[in-house]
Amino acid sequence: MTTIFRDYQQLVMRTYERKKANNTLPHGLMHLTPAKLKDECMKRCTKDVSRRDEKVIRDFCGDLNESRSYHAIIQRCDTDKFRPLVNYLKGKSDSTEEKNIELLAWLIDFRDRPWEIGKEISGDDDMDTGPVLNTAPETGGVETTTVGPPLTGGVEKDPVVPGEKESDSPKTGRKSTKTLAAAVMLSLVLGTGSMWWWKDKTPGSGDCMYWHEDHYEPIPCNEKIPNTMIIALDDMRLKGFRKITRPDTITYQAIGKVWYSKINTNIEYFTSGGEHPVVFGRQLKPITPYIIEKHILTGVIRK
Repeated sequence: MTTIFRDYQQLVMRTYERKKANNTLPHGLMHLTPAKLKDECMKRCTKDVSRRDEKVIRDFCGDLNESRSYHAIIQRCDTDKFRPLVNYLKGKSDSTEEKNIELLAWLIDFRDRPWEIGKEISGDDDMDTGPVLNTAPETGGVETTTVGPPLTGGVEKDPVVPGEKESDSPKTGRKSTKTLAAAVMLSLVLGTGSMWWWKDKTPGSGDCMYWHEDHYEPIPCNEKIPNTMIIALDDMRLKGFRKITRPDTITYQAIGKVWYSKINTNIEYFTSGGEHPVVFGRQLKPITPYIIEKHILTGVIRK
């Protein structure tokens, strides 16, 4: 499946936050100012720059003069052009232009840069596959919320047909394989028929869901709830997407595992990224050290 730009942006930001948490970012990205970010670009230009990265530099600075080198373009680039990206990385703005994300991808050496129409992007190899956020509920216990579906390991064994005996004989093995294939096909036919029969017998059936307080609830698609949006069921979001009701339990360990949305002065925290469950069209952003320090550890909400 191809990757849309908003998902590409989340992958870039997730890689940025991880590198920041691990202190592996270059100096200009660890101590953000427009001037230091420009200097970091100048340093990056001393390394090999591909044709695609050169296009990113030209698009960012708005200089398409082919006679100038990318190093000269960065040198001539107005320092104020770097300010929107600095504000975005510090959490002072909720969105930024695509050219800023591409420049960031170049600076952090994001593997699958740049984004292209029809391109499938998986992100860095070191992404966590089953992050867990520990939060303390009101009862004083420990609530474990899994972000995304856990991976299952191990090796699948071939199914055994009742009555069949294992044998080391190739002839018997081929017979067993044919019998097994026939049994599997019969099971599929019967299972599919039963599924459609049950679906036809179930009035108002359908796979949809709606947001209820801090999680999604499944619901038949033809059922209506006043002032509530009914959307197509997404099994991953149904099982793994939650609103964090105790933000005071969030620590720096949440970087890469928690997303947030700031609407006016209200900040909400969630266990996965994507679209806001209530304010449609607004994308959630990966939590940053700045957000943790200003809005959680100090308990102060910036106006």
